[in-house]
Amino acid sequence: MPKRKIFDWSVREMRATDLVALMQIKNDENWNQTEEDWLFLIKSNPKCCLVAILENRVIGTVTAINYHQKLAWIGMMLVSKKYRGLGISKILLNTVIENLDKCNSIKLDATPAGISVYEKLGFEAEYKIDRMVSCGLSIDRFDPVDTGTLKISNISTDDIYKIVAMDKMIFGTERSDLIHYLFNNKKEIGLQIKQMDQLKGFVLGREGSNYLQIGPLMADSLQIAKWLLGSVFKKMSGKSLLVDVLTEQRELQ
Repeated sequence: MPKRKIFDWSVREMRATDLVALMQIKNDENWNQTEEDWLFLIKSNPKCCLVAILENRVIGTVTAINYHQKLAWIGMMLVSKKYRGLGISKILLNTVIENLDKCNSIKLDATPAGISVYEKLGFEAEYKIDRMVSCGLSIDRFDPVDTGTLKISNISTDDIYKIVAMDKMIFGTERSDLIHYLFNNKKEIGLQIKQMDQLKGFVLGREGSNYLQIGPLMADSLQIAKWLLGSVFKKMSGKSLLVDVLTEQRELQ
């Protein structure tokens, strides 16, 4: 039986000086994050952004955003291909979960490759998401949005407090820092639909390294969600786009 090499690796908090290594690991998987995304995560939750280190090299990552101890979202669970199968991802996950011990609920997005790891740690499937990408859409299929008293407009700085309030009502906890980050990242994606002065829906997005990523999108109805998506697609015509859609919401696909 072949001998298994033992690596002397450790876990520490993520640093801005890790950016080059973080981007390399991310690029190896062709994920969409940018340096600005990493810096936002590090600044927002430094104790929940961790790296695995071997001989002063980053070989694994995990991050989490803790929304006021009500809900935390784990992401960027990555281990360099050369070092997979050594239990690194399990220790990174266990460490970040321990750092979130006072949080009421912990969630994450799982790729097919990661599902078995998460299930062993007690996570259960909640719903399925389809990742939709396009390098060019036909915009003729999308309906006009200015119908009756419903009006679409760009989100301005003065609108952000209403956006944050609607997002909190639907998501379940406040994500003010994230909303501001996305708004400042790509203002031209930020659209809202109002009826008179009442907010009925909004969409934000960010410039990724591979795609312009759309979301979050919050709306009072499926029709308003369709109008918002259609308006973004028209506005961003010709760009490579990415949007995550719940599998059960096939009307949006």
